[in-house]
Order: sequence, then structure tokens, then C-alpha cells
Amino acid sequence: MSLFDKLPLPPVYYHGREMNYWRANDRDQWMKINESSVRLFVADHGYAKKNDGGINSEADECVMRIQSEQNVVYAAALAGYDAGSYEMNGKTILVTDGMKRIVPKAGEWPTLSRLFEGMFVDGEINQRDYFYGWLKSGLATFRCGTWRASQMLALAGDAGSGKSLTQNLITELFGGRCAKPYQFMRGGTEFNSQLFAGEHLMLEDESESVDMRSRRHFAAMMKTLLCGREQSCHGKNREAVMLRPLWRMSCSLNFDPERLLVLPPLDEDIRDKIIALKVVSHEMPMRTETEAEKELFWQTLVNELPAFAAYLETWAVPDGLRDERYGIRAYQHPEIVERLNATSSEVRLLELVDLTLFRNQYQRRPWVGSAAELERKLTDDQSAFRDEARRLLKWENACGAYLGRLERCQEGYQAGRVSSRLIHGRREWTIQPPERDQEVEKETTIVAPVEPPGQTPSLSREVRASLGLD
Repeated sequence: MSLFDKLPLPPVYYHGREMNYWRANDRDQWMKINESSVRLFVADHGYAKKNDGGINSEADECVMRIQSEQNVVYAAALAGYDAGSYEMNGKTILVTDGMKRIVPKAGEWPTLSRLFEGMFVDGEINQRDYFYGWLKSGLATFRCGTWRASQMLALAGDAGSGKSLTQNLITELFGGRCAKPYQFMRGGTEFNSQLFAGEHLMLEDESESVDMRSRRHFAAMMKTLLCGREQSCHGKNREAVMLRPLWRMSCSLNFDPERLLVLPPLDEDIRDKIIALKVVSHEMPMRTETEAEKELFWQTLVNELPAFAAYLETWAVPDGLRDERYGIRAYQHPEIVERLNATSSEVRLLELVDLTLFRNQYQRRPWVGSAAELERKLTDDQSAFRDEARRLLKWENACGAYLGRLERCQEGYQAGRVSSRLIHGRREWTIQPPERDQEVEKETTIVAPVEPPGQTPSLSREVRASLGLD
């Protein structure tokens, strides 16, 4: 029996792409070492450094076996995993730094309870079940180490309402590590390796791009990160590697219409992937006027997290809110839905239609025609709103796509106003005029002033901002 049959290979891994070695220390932490240090470490595990008549020493043979048998394609922290080696997509990876798990411990959490009650109870609307369900699903995923699709948690409220504070608490609860994905999600960089070291992907009051194309790109990236099991980890000057991070994403933003436009449109493809909660302005459960008071408040909240985690383990998602895919059903506060719908592309199209085709209160007959005919009508040189319409309908078949969304819409004033039918292979659209208050109709003949051709009346502030006119 040879030496290699008697001695196991030492806990050393070789990163072939970066040509370095990693070994565990006495505290089960992983450290990067060079080849000279590897030989000393190997010798300390019983392999002779001196050549005893052969071509290579025992230590040399051991190092070559490590390069061959214990080589990895990735060596760094990975969201949701403890330190150690894993097989992933047919490759060996080394997680060098594990998450700092909070150990659940039965107890009281009165300060957290008062904080969350003040934030998420809005009159008769109690949003805490959705918040707790989202947290519970995340903790269960990290505990068992099994990937599961998740939703983005959006917290919308005024400054000082506790949005950022809650995000920091989520980071602590989910392992103590966060990453900022916004630049990658908006296409500002193609490198994303820094995201793989944080369980909590955190966006805070991001408002650089609110045009529809950027918002839909954001939605596509959000779906990729949260609903894609395998992710491409790409560092600068590094070859990309496929990994399986365990992520949860949250976003905090002010309740202003312009800030809410960071969120993607709540269409049928994205609505089940967002939990959007309105954060109510309220009095904090402890004084926070001085820095010392703020630090005491923070430490009190952190100290209650083990008890809160124990509560979430035994707390059951209420009937009717369970979701097989995500663990908790998606939810958007009605006021958030109303404000987002008011600035979506399809709603802007309907607003332009109303201002162009149904401006006079006596124009009560439905408009019937093709999407191309409607586009020509809105963008014609004689149209008072031609500039806004051309900006909105700047890509091919945009008009037909927006009409299709309006036809499927079952909420708000646009519900039931658009329908279609196929006639000899051609889709014909019918747009019903908006409902008008009867008392107003008796007193008012003109809904909006008629401007001469070539002059563009003002749309709402939100619509103009989303069109890039302000």
C-alpha cells in the first residue's frame, strides 16, 4: 500500500484559473496561499519534502494530485452557503466565507413588533402577513440551502418612515451581507461578481432612469436574478462561471410618483413577482434624536432578531396567501397600483386617445379601426398631441402592444374600454369613450380647450416626466 493510499489529501484546493491555492486554518476559515506555503502545509500532513531517489518528492506528488483532484473554478463567498466545497453544474467550487446565520431563540420582540405595526398597518389594510411571509420564505431557503424563486420586496414611503432601517434589519436577518445590484440591473456594467457575496440584494431610492424602456429592462433583470436558478458570475478580467446563489431582493423608494417610476409596470408578466408595501409614517418605538439614541435603538432591534426568527419559524402563512412557487402570494398596496397604472405606457396611450378622439363631451360613439390607423390618427401633423404620441409609439407595433394590454386590463378607468376581433386575418380594435359625470355634462360643453394645430397642450406632470419632456 502506497503512502497516498494511507494518507488523505490535505484540505487544500487549487484555483486553476487564478493559479493559486486555498487552505483551511484552525478556525475553519479559508485563506489564499502560494505554492511554497502549500508544500509546507502538505509536509505538515505527513508528506516528505525531500526526494528519496525518485523524480519527485512525496510533497511534490501530493501537490500535483491536489491540482488534479481538488481543483476549483470559483473560490470566494457565495450567497446562501456556508464555507466549504460544493459541486455545482458539474464543477467544484470553494465557498471561502460563509454567511453569519442568526440562531433562532424563543423570546419576546416588542420593539420590532411595534416598528412593523407602525410601518405596515395602514388603516384597515394590514400588510404584515406579506412582509412576514416574504421573510419566512427567505429564511427557510437559507436554512435548507435549496434554491427557490422569490419576489422583490418594495417598500414605498416617506423619508424617515423606516424603509432603510428595515432593509438593514433584513440584511442582519439574512446573514449579515448585502450587495447593490442597481448598476448591473440598469445595464451600467456587465460585471456582477460582487453580487454573489451577498444574500440580500438591496436597492435604495434609485431614480436614475424612469423611462419605459429602462423600467422594462429593469423588470427583465429582476426576473433573471430572482427567478433564474443558475446565474452567470462575471468578474472583470475573469472568465464567467455558472453558480447557484440564494438571493433575496428588496427595494426602498419614496412614495412620490416620480420615485415610484423606478418600479417596472405591473403588467401580467411581472405582477406576481413583486410585493409592494406602503410604509406608513409613524412614531418610532424608541427615541432617535441623538446618535446615542439611534445606536441604542438599532442594538435593541438587532438583539430581538433571534426571537423574531424563532417566531417566523413557527408562524404559518394564512390561508389564501400561500403560493406554491414563492411561499407567499404577491401583493401591491392599492395606492401604489393606482400611481403606477397612471404612468404606464398603455394608460398614457389611452389618455392620448381620450384627449384626441373623445375631447368633446358629445363624442360618445366608440372608435373602431386598426392599430396602424390609430397610430396615424395620433401622430398626424394635425394632431395637437402628435409629439407625445410619436415619443410613446416610437418602436414598431407599439400601438398594437399597448392596445393588447388595455384589452386585458381589468382595473381602473381603463377596464373594459378596449376590445378587439379578427376580421379576415386583420385585427380590428374598438375603444369605448370614457364615462363622464352627468352633472358636469349638463354644465360643460368642452372638456379640454381646442388648441390650433401645431400647439401641444400640457399633459399631467407624471406623464410628461415619463415621456422625458420635463
